Amino acid sequence: MARTVLRGRATAMSSALSVVRRTEQDGRSGIVVLTGEAGIGKTAVLEELIAQARTRGFASGAGKADESGQISPGAPLLVALRSGASPLIASDALAELQRSVDQPLQLLEQVSTHLEKLACVSPVIFAIDDAQWADRLTRFVVRALPARLAGSPIVWAVAGRDAAGGLISDLSRTEIPSVPLEFIHLGPLDTHDVGALAQDLLGSAPSEKVRGMLNGVGGNPFLVTQILDGLAQARTRGEPEDQVPAEFVFATRRKLLGLGAGERQLVQTAAVFGQPFAVDDATALLAEHPAAHVWAWAELAVESGLLAARDHRLSFRHDLVRETVYADLTDNARRALHKRCAEHLMATGHGPLSTAPHARASAAPGDLASARILTQAADAAVTAMPHTAGDLALQAFQLLRPAQPAWLTVGEHCVDILSRVQRCAEAVTVADTLLAWSDDPAATARIQVLAARALWLMGRLADSLTRIDTALSQPGLPPALRSWLTSSRALALTRTEPADIARQAAKPALAEARLTGDREAITVALQALGEAAKNSGHHAEALAHFRALRTTAGHTHLAQEILALQLLDRFAEAETILGAAHTDARDQVEAILPSVLYAQLWQEFSLGRLDDADSTARTLIALSEELGNHTHGLQAIMITSSVALLRGDVAGARNRLTPALTHADADDEVRLPGLHLLQGWISAAEGHLDQAMSILSPALYRARESPTYWPWWPGWLRGFTRFGLAASDLGFAEHAVALAEEGAARNPGVASFEGIALQLRGTLRQDLTLLRRATEMLARSPRPALRAGGYEDYGRALLTAGQRKEGVANLDLAWDINHQMGARGSVLALQHVMRRAGIRRSKWINDVERPRTGWAALSEAERKVAQLISAGQTNQAAARTLGLSPNTVGTHLRSIFAKLDVHSRVQLANVWNDRTATERVSELSAARRRP
Repeated sequence: MARTVLRGRATAMSSALSVVRRTEQDGRSGIVVLTGEAGIGKTAVLEELIAQARTRGFASGAGKADESGQISPGAPLLVALRSGASPLIASDALAELQRSVDQPLQLLEQVSTHLEKLACVSPVIFAIDDAQWADRLTRFVVRALPARLAGSPIVWAVAGRDAAGGLISDLSRTEIPSVPLEFIHLGPLDTHDVGALAQDLLGSAPSEKVRGMLNGVGGNPFLVTQILDGLAQARTRGEPEDQVPAEFVFATRRKLLGLGAGERQLVQTAAVFGQPFAVDDATALLAEHPAAHVWAWAELAVESGLLAARDHRLSFRHDLVRETVYADLTDNARRALHKRCAEHLMATGHGPLSTAPHARASAAPGDLASARILTQAADAAVTAMPHTAGDLALQAFQLLRPAQPAWLTVGEHCVDILSRVQRCAEAVTVADTLLAWSDDPAATARIQVLAARALWLMGRLADSLTRIDTALSQPGLPPALRSWLTSSRALALTRTEPADIARQAAKPALAEARLTGDREAITVALQALGEAAKNSGHHAEALAHFRALRTTAGHTHLAQEILALQLLDRFAEAETILGAAHTDARDQVEAILPSVLYAQLWQEFSLGRLDDADSTARTLIALSEELGNHTHGLQAIMITSSVALLRGDVAGARNRLTPALTHADADDEVRLPGLHLLQGWISAAEGHLDQAMSILSPALYRARESPTYWPWWPGWLRGFTRFGLAASDLGFAEHAVALAEEGAARNPGVASFEGIALQLRGTLRQDLTLLRRATEMLARSPRPALRAGGYEDYGRALLTAGQRKEGVANLDLAWDINHQMGARGSVLALQHVMRRAGIRRSKWINDVERPRTGWAALSEAERKVAQLISAGQTNQAAARTLGLSPNTVGTHLRSIFAKLDVHSRVQLANVWNDRTATERVSELSAARRRP
C-alpha cells in the first residue's frame, strides 16, 4: 500500500529526519518536538517520522496520551514500550514495569536499563503523541530519560498541541548539551498545498466552489480532509458539491443527527467515556438496551465515519470529533453519562484512579460517593503522582459541606495527603477551615498535629510547636493520640532548641509511646532521640536510636544510620550498608534513594574521594530537580562548592554556592546554617579574613545552643582555630579548641575526634608532644583530610622549632595525602611553605589547573567509566563493575562527553580506541629505543 503524501510538511519532515539521520550516523541521541493546533497534522508527521526511521533499521515504540487518562500513571509510556508488531519490551518485562508505577525512581531506572540495552543492538525511536495530556509519571520518566541515555542512539519524538506546560515544556526547558533538540511548529497549509491535497483525494483539480469551501477552514489539514471526504462521498452518491458543509462542527453535528437514537446515544456515551473501548463496554454502559442492538449501533456508527474500529476497539477518528460531540451535550446529560461511566469502571474493577475523572465530572455539591472515589484515587496516587494526589484530595474535600457527617473525616484525610505530598500551605489552609468547625477534642488534636507536620516541612518551626501545644492542651485526648503529639513535639524541638532540651523531651515521649504501643508515636520519638543525640555530638547514642528506628519503621531512616556510622569512623560498616542499599533496589522507595545517595556523598567526601563526591553531588542535584525535593539537592550544592575549594578553585566554589544562596524552594532554616559556615570558609580563602570572622563568630559562640550537629562534625574546627590564630583572636581559637575537646569526650575511642582535639590544643600551645600524639591518633582515622591536616600542623610547628628534617618529612606526608585526594589548594599551600624552607621536590605540581577538556581533564573515576562504556558495557553493567549506581555512571558519562567533545557511545569508543592504539605505538617505539 502506497504511503500517503504529506502535503505542506516537507520542511518539517526534513528537520525531523535530520535528527534521525544524525542518530543513525553518529549514534547520538536527539529530541524532536512537534507542536500545533488540533487537526494540524502532528500525528501524521509523527507517524511518517516513525515509519521512515523503521526503514532505516530503528526499533520503534509509540504511545498516545488522552485527556481521561491523565491520572492513569505511566499509561502512554507503557503503551509506547509495548506497541506495534515488534514491541520494545516483552510482555513479562512490561508486567514488571507495571508493578513499579508507584515507585517512580525504580520505574525510571528499569525503563532506562531496557532502552539502553535495546539501543546497543539498534537505534530506537520513542514517541509520545498528544503529549498535552501526558500524566505526571510519564512526564517525570520521559523528561529524565534523554539526559540519562544521552550517549545512546535514541530519538525522542513528542507531539502535542501546546508548548506551554506539560511534557513539551519539560523537554524544551531541559538543556542537555550532548542531546540536540529540534523544535518544529506546524502551521496551516497554504493555498497551494490545500489544492494539491484536494487533487490527491479527489483525483482531479478542485473547482472554484470547492476551493472556496476549503479556504474557509484556515488551512487545517484535518478539516480539509473532512470536507474532501464528504465531497468524495457526495460525488459517489451523485449529490451536488454544495451539499458538503463548510464547517467541520456542522458536519459532525449533521452526521450525529443523521443517526438513529440508539447510534446517537452510543456515540455520545463514547465521547464522555473518552478512551478506546470494546463493544462489551458499550453494552454494559447501555445495559437498558439489548446487547444485539448495541452491536448493531456500533457498526452503524463506524459506517457513519464518526467512530473507527482499531485493534478490536472503538474510538473516534480524531479528537476533534469527540470534542465536538462532547461539547454539544447539555451539562445535565454530560454529568449523567460521566456518572454512568464511573459506576461501570468501579463495577468492572478498574479502580479509583481510572474512575476519578468521571467521578469528578459528574459530581455535584454534597456528592459523598464521588468524594470517596476521589479520596481513594488520591491515596493511590500519592507516591507515583503526588501533585495529582493533592488535587484529588482537595477536590474531594471541596465537594462536601460542613453539615455532612463525612466532611470532617474527608477534610482530615485531605490535610494528611497534602502534607505528605509537601503542598504544605494548602494543608494548613484546609486544617484551619476544619478547626473553625470542629468541636471534637480528639479530631481537633489530630488536625493540629497534621498541620504541625506541614508547618515543620515549611520550616515554620515555632508555628509548628504552637499547634502541637494547642492540641496537647485539649482535655480528654486518647492516650495514643497524646503520645503521638508528645513525640512530634520532641522532634520539633530538635530543630528549634539546644540538643539537651530536645533530649529531655524525647526520652519521656518514647516511654509514653511504648506504653500506648502506638507505632507512629514510637517511630517519631525514636527519630527525635536520634536527632537530639546527633545534635549534641553523642554519636554512639544516635546510632543506637537510628538502628532501633530501622527495626520499627523499616529502611525509611537508613541514611541517618549510615551517617551516624560515618561520624563514629565506622566507614567500612557504612560502606557495607550502602552497597546493600544499591543492590537491593526492590526495597527502595522514592523517599529513600535521595537520602541514601546523600549518605553516599558524605562517605565519598569524608574519605577524600573528591571526584566521586563531585559526581555523586551532581547526580543528587539532578535527582532533586527530577523529584522536586530540594533539601538534599541544597546539601549537594554545598558539597560541590567544598570540593572546588579543596581543589583550590576559590572562584568556582563561590559560583557553585550561588544557587543555594538564592534557592526559593527551601526555607532559611534548611539553607542558612551550612551556608554561613561555607561562606566564611570561602571568604577566608579569598583573603577576606575580617569578613570570614564576622560570618563565623556568631556560629562558633552559639555552637553549644545550635539545633544542628555541625559543631560535632570533625571537619570544621581546625579551620576555626586557624582563622582565630591568623586574626590574633585567641579567645575565638580557644573556643574552637574547647569544642573539639568536648566532641572527643562525647565520642571516646573515635580517632577522628580524639586526634583533632589533640591537634588543635597542640596548635594553640605550639606543643610538639601533643601534635605528635595527634598525628599518631589521626593515623588511625579513615579521614585523609584529617590525617593530612595533622601532619601539616605538626610539620609547620617542627619547622618553627628549628627541627627542619622532621618537619619537612611531616609536610611531605601531608603533601602526598592531599595530592592523592586531588586537594590542589592544600598541595600548593604546602609547596609554598616548603619552598620558603628551601625545599624542592621533583614530584611537585605547577600552578596550572587540571585541564577542563581533553583526556587530561578526566578524573580517575571518569576514565574507568569511559573504558567500560567504550568496551560496550551498558550503564548498569558498568555500575555493577564499579560499585556505583547507574545514575552516577550516567552523570560521569555526561561529564566525559563534555570534556572530550563527543556526543555518543560510538564516538567515545572511537576516540578511546584511537587513543589506546596511539599509546601502544608510543610504548613500542619507546621499547625499541631502550638499549
